[in-house]
This record gives sequence, C-alpha cells and structure tokens, in this order.
Amino acid sequence: MSDISENNIFTRLKGLIKSGTKPGVEETEVSFMRREKIIVFAGAYIMAVSLWFIVNLSGSFSININVPIEPGNIPENMALTEELPEFVQVGVSGDGWQLLNLYNDPPVVVINIENREVNLFEQVRQRLSYLQGIDIAKVQPLLLSVDMEPRKSKKVPVKIPSEISFENRFGLVGSPSFSPDSITITGAESIIEEIDEWIVQDTLRLSGVRNDISMNISLNKNDGVIELSETEVTFTADVSEFTEGETTVYIRTRGLPRGQNVNYNPSSVTIKFDVPIEQFAAVEKVQPYEVYVPYSKIVEDSSGFVTPDIELKADQFELRLRSFQPKAVAYFTVLN
Repeated sequence: MSDISENNIFTRLKGLIKSGTKPGVEETEVSFMRREKIIVFAGAYIMAVSLWFIVNLSGSFSININVPIEPGNIPENMALTEELPEFVQVGVSGDGWQLLNLYNDPPVVVINIENREVNLFEQVRQRLSYLQGIDIAKVQPLLLSVDMEPRKSKKVPVKIPSEISFENRFGLVGSPSFSPDSITITGAESIIEEIDEWIVQDTLRLSGVRNDISMNISLNKNDGVIELSETEVTFTADVSEFTEGETTVYIRTRGLPRGQNVNYNPSSVTIKFDVPIEQFAAVEKVQPYEVYVPYSKIVEDSSGFVTPDIELKADQFELRLRSFQPKAVAYFTVLN
C-alpha cells in the first residue's frame, strides 16, 4: 500500500515538470495541472523578488532625489518677481529602505527668504534633519538668488474666453455674467502694473446648449508669483428658445430740411426677427424697430434708390434681426 501511494506522488510531481498530456487524461485535469504550474512559478518568483529586496535594501546607498520647495517667510511689504524652481536636486545616502520611502514621497521644503541670496544646502539640511540615518551630501543649486520688489495690490475685471454653440433655435438672452466680476491681484509692483484684466487661461467650450448655464471656473490661483483674492468665479448665462417675429414699419426721413418732403416706393419695410418665446407676446404689442433714411444719403445718391437703415428701439427685448424686404426703395422729393 505504501508503494502505491509513493508511486502516485512521484507520478504527480513528474507531471508538473514534464510537459504534455498522457493518453486518457481528461481535459479538466490537464487544465488544473497547468494552473498549478503557473501558481507554483508565480509564488516562487514573488518570493525570490521579495528576498532580493530584503537582502539588497538593507545595505547603504547613495541616490539623487528631487525635493519640492515652496517660498516662505517673505517680508510682508515685498514680493517675488520670479517664481522659485519647483524642485531642487538633493544627493542623499543612508539605509536602502529609508531612501526608498524618501524617494517615493519626498517632503516639501519651505524656503525661508529673508535675503536676496538663499543658501539652499543649509535650509534643505535643516528641514530634513528629522530623518534619522539620512545624510545630505549635496544640493543643486547650492545657492539661489531671488529678486524682490515692493508688494502691490490692484483690482481688475475677470475675462473668460468662451466658445459656446447652441441647439437649433436656442441662444443667449443678454450677456454672460461673472460673480464676482472682478478680483484683487497682489504681487511685485512691476508685474501688477502691467495687468489690466485677469484672463482665464482655459477657454470655456460648450456645445449643444439649450439650458441656462451656471458653472464655477477656476482662476488659476497658483499662477506664478501673483496672489489672487478668489480661487474661482461663477459663470452664468440665460438661454432661451427663440421663435420668429415679423413686423411692417413705414420709412421715415431723418435730417429733412424745412419745406421738403420725401416719398418712398414702397413706403414700408417688412422686418423678420428672432425673439425669445417668453418675450413674443410683449413684443407683439409694440413697434420694436424704426426704419429711416438719412437725408444726407439721398443728397449723395444718383441712382434713385436707397437702402433704409434699421434701428432697434425696444432694447428691453432680446431681438435679433434676420432680414428685411425690400433691400432698396425708390424715392422722390416733393417741394412744398
């Protein structure tokens, strides 16, 4: 009985090592054996890698890492004219495991700026002194020259470039608005004096719009050496569906001298316009446009035809001129 059991075990191990399928072995057993091989290999590989890390990272190493820096302790009445470098390269040595943690998650070093020349080596060494067993060998750059100017604040309007397209028959009612519509910027005097408006860098792009717009827009607060009083503004715009309106208006003459009269043929112009649906009923009760011909245009004309001017009088409505007919009218002067 013992011989049979040992023979079965030997056969099973031999099957794990030797590729191929014995005659009569079912497909499910073959699949199971292949998975066993993969699991055994993966487990052995993971153990080997883990042992390699444990053995090798227990020693002492020297590496270079990029340590992020930020300005701090700038005199209250002064401001930087140029942004500090984002990182400094630091050469460190120490236990492999500690260096691995430091490399994956380097701490931010806040640089004390009291003079125009900063000793980065000393400041980085002091900030990283809490790391036991880590030696700072070098810092590049070793010294950092900074330029500062008197600090100034200024209030400027906000501008958001936008590209908005609407669904058919929809459009803006009025102009978009920002809240707040202006912000206070603070920084070096020479920089602030050159800024008359704060333009958001990213263009607002929307398409297929049919509803009112309300969204928060980031103002890029961490933009160089300029501080902003707000981190974002709210962009709002009213959107409505438009319908077509039509009106007929008689032509008038502006600047007509005394004793003269001008008649037109035809005497009126038919105007087609777009109007928000909610304003249509109110527009129907008024004459929103005036049609006129300046008398100076008649004096300068030699063809006998003039193109009348169209002027929106009811500017409380959001009307958009589509077309008018006729484009030109004949005229004749009547002397009294």
